[in-house]
Amino acid sequence: MKKHDSLTSIGIVIGIVLIVWGMSAGGTNLMVFYDFASVLITIGGSFAALLIAYPISAMKKVITVIVQSFKESTMSSTEIINSFTNLSKKARREGLLSLEDEMTQLTNEFFKKGLQMVVDGLEPETIKEIMELEIGEMERRHTDGANMLKAWAAYAPAFGMIGTLIGLIQMLANLSDSSALASGMGKALITTFYGALLANLILIPMAQNLNYKSSIEVNNREMMLEGILSIQSGVNPRIVEEKLTSYLSPYDRAKFIKDQDKDKEAGVKDNV
Repeated sequence: MKKHDSLTSIGIVIGIVLIVWGMSAGGTNLMVFYDFASVLITIGGSFAALLIAYPISAMKKVITVIVQSFKESTMSSTEIINSFTNLSKKARREGLLSLEDEMTQLTNEFFKKGLQMVVDGLEPETIKEIMELEIGEMERRHTDGANMLKAWAAYAPAFGMIGTLIGLIQMLANLSDSSALASGMGKALITTFYGALLANLILIPMAQNLNYKSSIEVNNREMMLEGILSIQSGVNPRIVEEKLTSYLSPYDRAKFIKDQDKDKEAGVKDNV
C-alpha cells in the first residue's frame, strides 16, 4: 500500500507558478505563449516517437509509471525494524506458527509472502532465492519505467527543435507576408520552449523520482528479507534489530537509537 507523495505535486506546482510568473512579468499577455500547432508538434510528436520506441505492452504502463512518481511506500525503515523485532520476540516465545496470526495485519505483500513461506516451513535457501528474484524483477520494472520517461524527455526538446525549423522555413517562404512572418517566428520559438519545459520540469524529474524511490524500495525489501531469514533461524531479537539497523544511514540510525532510548525511559517512568 502506498500514500501520496505531496512533495512531487508541490514541486510541479511551484515550478509552473514560477514559470507563469516569469512569462507574465512586464505585463506580457500569456496568450502569446500559446500555439496549438506547437503543442501538437512538441507533445504529440515526442509521444509518437515513444510509440515507435516501445511496444504496446510497455506503452500501456505509461500512466501507471507517472502515477507511481506521485506515491511513496507507507512502511518506513524504522517501522520495518520495529515490526521484525516484535515478530522475532513472538516467534521465540510461541514458535514460528504463531506468526500466522500476525500476517493478517500486514499490508505489505512482500513482507506477508516472506512470513508465509517461513510459516510453511520452506528452506532458507529457497526463501532467499524466491524473494531475491522478486526484488530483482521489481527493480527491473522500475528501471524500465524510468527509462521510458527519460526517452520521452530526450524526444521532447528534439521535437521542439523540429518545430523551430518548421517555423523558420515558414518565415523564409513568406518573407513578403508580415502576418505569416510573425506566425512562423512564434512557432519557431514556442516549440523549443514547450520541449524544454516538458523535459526539464516534468519528465526528467519524474524519472529521477522513480529511480530514487526504487532504490529505497529495494533497500526496504532487502531489510525484510534479512529479517525474515533471521526469524526463521531463531536469531535473538536484539541481534535482529542490530542487523536491520545496519541498513539505515548514520543519521537515521542515530535517530532510531535515540527514539528507542526515549521509549525505554518512558517505560521505566510508567513502571515507577
